[in-house]
Amino acid sequence: MELREVKTPPPVPGQIRCESICSLVSIGTEMTCFGREVEPGSVWDEWIQYPFEPGYSSVGRVLELGEGVEGIAAGGIVCSNAPHRGSFVDSADAVYPVPDGVSAESASWFQLNIIAQNGIRQTRPVLGETAVVIGLGPLGQLAVRLLGLCGLSHLVAVDPSQQRCALAKGHGPDNIMAVTADEAVEQVKELTDGRGADIVFDISGHPSVFHSAQHMLAPRGRLGLIGDVPKPGQQTLTHDIVSNSISIIGAHGSLPPRTGNSFYRWGKLEMTAFFFELIASGRIGLDSLITHRIAPEDAPRKYADIYGDRGEYMGVVVDWQGEAR
Repeated sequence: MELREVKTPPPVPGQIRCESICSLVSIGTEMTCFGREVEPGSVWDEWIQYPFEPGYSSVGRVLELGEGVEGIAAGGIVCSNAPHRGSFVDSADAVYPVPDGVSAESASWFQLNIIAQNGIRQTRPVLGETAVVIGLGPLGQLAVRLLGLCGLSHLVAVDPSQQRCALAKGHGPDNIMAVTADEAVEQVKELTDGRGADIVFDISGHPSVFHSAQHMLAPRGRLGLIGDVPKPGQQTLTHDIVSNSISIIGAHGSLPPRTGNSFYRWGKLEMTAFFFELIASGRIGLDSLITHRIAPEDAPRKYADIYGDRGEYMGVVVDWQGEAR
C-alpha cells in the first residue's frame, strides 16, 4: 500500500467537493482486496484490479458546490462512497446528509449499515422467531444490533472470538456462543427444543460456515447470506436444502435503489436515514465498536498489521483531521 498525493478537481455541475473528516476501513472487504486471495473467475477476481483504491465509507465537510446543486449547503456534513482520501468530489445525488446528534465516526458506518439492513429486510424476520448470526465482524455487530429491535424470541450470536463476542454483549443477542459454527449446531438445536432456528445469517466470510448454517435451520427456515465469500466454490450444499425446504436468500448491498418506491420501500436513502435516527435516539450504540483510530500516514503499515491479524481489529477509522469524534 502507498499513500499518494493527488489533486482533487473542482466540482462540475451537479457535484460537490468535500474535505474528509474520517473514513471507515471495511476490514473484511478491504483485507480481501489487500491480499487478493480470491477464486479465479469470481466477482472478486473481476473487481480487484491493481492499482486499487480502497474504501467506500467516507464522511466529509462540504467545501464547494457545483452549478445546479440544491438542498446541500457549504459546511454541511455528508457521507459518501468515496475511497480513503483527504478530500473528494462526489455527485450531490449520491451523498447522504448527516444530521445533528450523529458523530462523524458513527456516520462512517452508513455503508455497512446498508449492507446489513438490506440483508435483514430481505430475509424478513418475524415476531417470535429465533435468529442466529454467525460471524461478529463489523457487519455481524451491526446485524445483531438491528435484529435486537425486531421482537425475536431468541437472537443467538456465534463467533469463536471471545473478544468479538464481548462487543456484542448487551447489544441485542440474548445468547452468545463463543464457538465455531460447527460446534454451535447442537447448541442451537438444544435452545430451540430440537426444532432449529427460523433464520440463520451467515456473515462470516468463511466458505465452510455455509455448510454448518444449513444444519442449524428448522424446516422451511431461511438462510440469509450477507456479504460475499472470496472463494464461493468452496461453499457446499447439504441435504437440508431439499429435505427441510430451506430458502437461501442472497442480499447484496448494491442492489437496493437509491430512493425507495412503491415496489421497493426501503432504498439506500431511507435505510441510512433510519440508521441515523437509531443512533441519535440511542436505540443502538456504536462507540464500543471503534477499536482503532489511525492517521493517514500510518495506513500502509496498519493495513499490513490488520491483514496479519484481523481478529484484533473491529472499527478502524482513518482520522483525516484529528476531529472525527
